[in-house]
Amino acid sequence: MKPGIAECNALSRRTALAARYFGVRHGESMPSAQQRICSAMAAGVDTANGLTPAGRDEVTASAADWLQAHRTTVAEALSRDCLWIFSSPFSRALQSAEILAETLSQAFGPVGSLPAVRLRERIRIEPALRERDFGDFEGHGDSELVYQQVWREDALDPSHSRWQVESAAAVQHRVTTLVAEIDTCATAHGAVLCLLVSHGDTLKILETGLRRQSPALHQDARVVRPFRTGEIRPFKLD
Repeated sequence: MKPGIAECNALSRRTALAARYFGVRHGESMPSAQQRICSAMAAGVDTANGLTPAGRDEVTASAADWLQAHRTTVAEALSRDCLWIFSSPFSRALQSAEILAETLSQAFGPVGSLPAVRLRERIRIEPALRERDFGDFEGHGDSELVYQQVWREDALDPSHSRWQVESAAAVQHRVTTLVAEIDTCATAHGAVLCLLVSHGDTLKILETGLRRQSPALHQDARVVRPFRTGEIRPFKLD
């Protein structure tokens, strides 16, 4: 790890996590289908920039697969009110979180003292999970070319903010700080199952923090494999 990198990682001194975490990338969205940068808060929360029908299908399928693989754990967490869903405020992420909540509601019905109908209402909107701000590129088309340009700079210097882009180091700091805060709360509850619904860069940069790596490596597939739209991935602290 490069000198100074630990300063942007709020998890660098933790030896274990109290909760069990899953990162959830939103499904295909209107901006991504149009290859358009949508990273500013005002545009991000606009429902016009939410999921496409294909994106809804992606999340629905992933949620069903995840539930099948973890049904016992999910049921136990629901019975103790220890399944926490945190979502970026951006509409594409929040809609994905709502699909997850609805999938659980349909699968379990009322569980213990937590009526399933209330799961959607218990989604916690968390600004720290928002999309990375791509600054001067907001609204630009050819998004993949923009991302590649920014990512090349990230690999050279994760603290760069060229073109007014939010640095990878700043993203790592905000998301690892959030996880540290959630985990402090989780210690009092025991066996918390936590879903973090967010965006590609945000989740990959969080994973570098969990792996105690520089945020410069968030696009290095040897460190963090690509995060598909709609994917639900287990996170652990290395």
